[in-house]
Amino acid sequence: MKNRNCWVWIAFACCACLVLGAMLWLTRSVIHTERDRALAEIRAEIQERTRLSLWRMDSLGASLLLEENSVPPQLFLSEPETRLPETARFETPDGAAITGTGDKAALNRVGAMLPTLISGLKTDDSPKLAEKTATKDENTPLPVQGKIRGDIEAQAAANIAEKANREKWVGDAISRQKQNYATEEDAGAATPEPTPSAREISNPIGEFRPTWFGDSLFLIRRGMTITNFAQGILIDTEGLKKLLLTEAAQLLPNATLAESIKPSDVRDDSFVLASFPFKLVPGTLGESPESIPRTISASLLAGWLAAFVALLAAYFLIANVMKLSERRASFVSAVTHELRTPLTTFRLYSDMLSSGAVREEKRPAYLGVLSREADRLSHLVENVLAFSKIERGNARSNVSEIELCETLENFRERFESRLDAAGLSLNLVPCQGIRTTLDTSALEHILFNLIDNAAKYAAASEPPVVTLEATQSDANILIRISDNGPGIAASERARIFQAFHKSAEQAATTQPGVGLGLALSKRLTRSMGGKLTCQSKPDGTSGATFTLTLPRV
Repeated sequence: MKNRNCWVWIAFACCACLVLGAMLWLTRSVIHTERDRALAEIRAEIQERTRLSLWRMDSLGASLLLEENSVPPQLFLSEPETRLPETARFETPDGAAITGTGDKAALNRVGAMLPTLISGLKTDDSPKLAEKTATKDENTPLPVQGKIRGDIEAQAAANIAEKANREKWVGDAISRQKQNYATEEDAGAATPEPTPSAREISNPIGEFRPTWFGDSLFLIRRGMTITNFAQGILIDTEGLKKLLLTEAAQLLPNATLAESIKPSDVRDDSFVLASFPFKLVPGTLGESPESIPRTISASLLAGWLAAFVALLAAYFLIANVMKLSERRASFVSAVTHELRTPLTTFRLYSDMLSSGAVREEKRPAYLGVLSREADRLSHLVENVLAFSKIERGNARSNVSEIELCETLENFRERFESRLDAAGLSLNLVPCQGIRTTLDTSALEHILFNLIDNAAKYAAASEPPVVTLEATQSDANILIRISDNGPGIAASERARIFQAFHKSAEQAATTQPGVGLGLALSKRLTRSMGGKLTCQSKPDGTSGATFTLTLPRV
């Protein structure tokens, strides 16, 4: 039996490991899938916000360039009020010494680097952004609306297309501005105003071109009147960054601008502005993608709960089946042993009586033995049948109002008869005035099982007396049965109320019985709303006391 039980538990453990392993694999897959999906959403959101931010910043940058390009060369050094953060303005006629306004130290530094700065610039060497993008499709779409859900390659392609769009838009804006100025100059030439202005002088003026020199950012343009000249602005880089980032603050609160100095950066990087050589670093949207919580969805949590409930149910089912199997085996062994002795006695004594081998004067003793064995078998059958009815829920009760002391007196003869067979006497403590409502047959069954238990285990006690006493309190009725036997160990007091608690070995070596009487008594007590307990005698001597507690009503 033990070996078979061991294999059953091993099989259950293997199945549980398979189920838990499958759930772990499923959980890991779902978590990784959910995390990848969240990362993809965040990346797509950042990409979309980045594209919109670049459009906004390039719009602002283009307007800043337009403002500076609209300033006539004659008024360039008069410090017009523009939004462009700057440190100094300067100009040089034909490469001569510079003149300018702004920070003196910055002007001295510009004077030192100016020959190198403008040495490669010619009169027509302007950015010509419109010409650079003229070969692109005129129908290039405006900023993509909505979120792009795709892989990294698709997003990169969309970013490059967006950058081409922005470059074309900025170039077209500057070209339209030059055309407008040329038209205004032609119109102004027919009706000259009293005060000359730049719009009255037809000058081939280049466009302001953002140029990095060292760690300084310049806006430089070349033009020609009678001689060549160059004009430029030393930009306050940090101030320009802050101004541009105000356009992206709502979309990308953690964004920054990095300097984009290499020509390859401007050409290949889709996050570089089309108006100024800055690269947008989007940052995060409040939390980094690496810190996305790995949440388990409700369906996954339900799956884990279902798996645990199923395993728990299977465990209890197997445990109860095995326990029932052990109880059945114990019951069969105990009943087999319990029936073998009286059946052997019946056969032997009946053969002796039928053959005339027993003298006439000994026949009453033999008949008394047969009667006691018959009572023993009858009691066993009654207990088994009563327990079976309770287990199936078919037990019936016949409740009536009784006078308890009188009822116990009616039980005296049966109780004394059982105790006399074990050499014990009954001490029924007198009582009166205890009335209650209960099932009389169930009470008799409970008390007789307790008396029978005392007759089995306290037969050799001293004094050989079993005491039956009934008392009452405000809410309960207490019936105590005490003996002077060896008593019951504290570790065994809970186990003795279990059905069929005797094994085959215990049934063969202990007193007769199948371990059903106390279990049946506890079930009957519970059905009447009471409880049955076992404890040592109050005076601390040997012996056991069973207390039956019943409600008064």
